[in-house]
Amino acid sequence: MTRLLGRKLSVAMVVVTLTMSLAACGGDATPTTGTSAATATTSTGGTTEATATTSTSSAVTPGMTDTTTTAGGATPGGTGTAGTGAMTLPSTCSNVAINYWNPFSGPDGQVMQKMVDDFNAANPNIKVTSNTTQGVSGDYDTQLDTAQASGQLPDVAIINEDKLATRAFRNTLRPLDNVVSMIGISASDYPKVAWNTGTVAGKQYGIPLSFVAMTMYYNNDMLKAAGMTAPPTNKEEFEKVAQAMTADGKNGFMITTAFPVQQIFQQLLHQFGGSEFNADGSKATWNSDAGVQALTWMKDANSKYGQPNLEVDAELNAFKGGTVGMIWNGIWQLNSVTGQAVSFDGKASAPPQIGSQPAVWAGGPFLTLPSQKNPDQCKDAGSAIFIKYLIDNSLTWATAGNIPALNSARNDEKFKSMPQSVLAKAVENPVFPPPVPGIADAFGPLGNAVGGVMAGTQTDIKKALDDSAAQADAILAENKGKFGETPGSVAQPTITPSSGGGGATPGAEMTPTAMMEATPGTESTPGASATTAP
Repeated sequence: MTRLLGRKLSVAMVVVTLTMSLAACGGDATPTTGTSAATATTSTGGTTEATATTSTSSAVTPGMTDTTTTAGGATPGGTGTAGTGAMTLPSTCSNVAINYWNPFSGPDGQVMQKMVDDFNAANPNIKVTSNTTQGVSGDYDTQLDTAQASGQLPDVAIINEDKLATRAFRNTLRPLDNVVSMIGISASDYPKVAWNTGTVAGKQYGIPLSFVAMTMYYNNDMLKAAGMTAPPTNKEEFEKVAQAMTADGKNGFMITTAFPVQQIFQQLLHQFGGSEFNADGSKATWNSDAGVQALTWMKDANSKYGQPNLEVDAELNAFKGGTVGMIWNGIWQLNSVTGQAVSFDGKASAPPQIGSQPAVWAGGPFLTLPSQKNPDQCKDAGSAIFIKYLIDNSLTWATAGNIPALNSARNDEKFKSMPQSVLAKAVENPVFPPPVPGIADAFGPLGNAVGGVMAGTQTDIKKALDDSAAQADAILAENKGKFGETPGSVAQPTITPSSGGGGATPGAEMTPTAMMEATPGTESTPGASATTAP
C-alpha cells in the first residue's frame, strides 16, 4: 500500500480544450523491466509495500496516427475532475512511448497497472510502460540515480513527499508549472500543505496523487463493552475508553518502540502546536515544549494502557489477537485488521485530537516529470496526457485503499462509500515534511530519540529531544552546503496561449510552444542534460 479537519476547499475547475501543436515526434522508449521483490517499510513519509510485480514494455505498432488521443476517457470508478476538456496529442506525433516508473509493488501496484492498461487501450497512439520496482525505498532511489547518471530517466515518475525536494535539487526532476496549467488544476484543488510540498524554490515539481495516513484501528466489541457507541475523537474520550478497556488481561492502547512510533510523535507534536523544523527548514524544533508534551503523553499512555518495550508490529499482532482495544498505524493496514481479517468487529477511524490543533501524519506519492538529456516534445505531450488521466481517475486509484489528494475526488459520493473515507477530513491537515533537500536524513536522530524513550533506554525526554535536534541541525547545515540555495537549470515544457494573455477561457484552444525556462537564479541552457548532483 502506498504511503497522508478544517474548512472545505473549493475546487476551481477550468474546462479547457487543448490542441497540442508541437514539432517532432516521439519514438520508442527503451524497454524496462521491473523486478520481483519482498516486503519493505520506509521512514518519514514512508510507504509499506509487499510483493512486487513485473512488467515489460512492448513495441508500439509503427505508423499509427490518432489525432484524437485524449486523457478524457475515465475508467470505471474514475472521475473527470482535473478539468473536463480533452487534451489532444499533436497530429505531428505518433507512436509515442512513455516510460513510467513507480514503487507500487504491493496490491496497489496491481490497481495502478490496470489503470495503465486502461489508458493504453483508450489511447492507441500512446504506449505507457510501467516499471514497477522493488518496494524498498532505497532500491527505487538507487535505480533513479543510476538512470540519471546514464541519461535514461523515465518520462513520468512517482516521487514520495519526503524525497521530492531532494530530487528537484539533484536535477532529477523538471518543473511542471506549465503542465499544471495545461491540465487545468491549481493549488485550490488540494490541501494546502500537500500542494506546497510539491513547490520547490518557487516552482511546482510535483502534483499530489494520493495520501496514506495515520489511522486509529479499534475493536468495536471492546469499545461497546467500555460504554462507548463511537470511536473517541479527543483526549478526554480517548483516555476514558482506553482506561476502561485496560482490564481482565487486555490493554486499551499500545505504542511500540519502532515504526511507526516516530510518525505518531510527529502527529502529536503538531497537535500540541509544534513543528519539526523552523520556517525555512534550517533548524530542528521538535525539542520545543510541544515536543516534550507529545513524547511525555506517548510514554504515559503506553505505561497506563499498554505494555513496556514493545518491538515493531507487536501492537498489530495484539490487536489481531483481540487483546488490545486501540492502536495507531497506517491506512495500509486496513485490510489486515478489519472486516473478515479478524474475528471481532474491527473498525478504522481518524486518530483522536489529543492536543489543541488538528493534525494527522500523512505521506503520499507525487506525479513528476524527470529531467531528460534530449527533451522530446511529443513525449512531453503524451506524459501530460497520462498524468491528467491518472488525476481524472483518482477514484479508481482509491480502490487500492488510497485517499485521493484531489479535493473533489475525496468529496465524491463514490469515495465516501470506501472504508478509508473516514480519513477524508483528517487529511485536510496533513503532517508533511517541508520542501527542503535532504530533509529525510534529518529525521534519523528523531526516530532514534523517540524509540529510545519508548524503550526506556533514554529517560530524560527533554535531553533526548535536545540531543537529537542538535544532531539534525548538523545534518541540515551539511545538506545546505551540499545542495545549495536553488535547484540547477532544467528545461520544462512551456505552454503559451495562442492569443491574448492570462488563463485559458473555457473552450479556447491553446498552442503549446517548446521553450526553455530555468528555475529562479539560474541560466537556461537549451538541451541541458540531467546531471547527477549531491
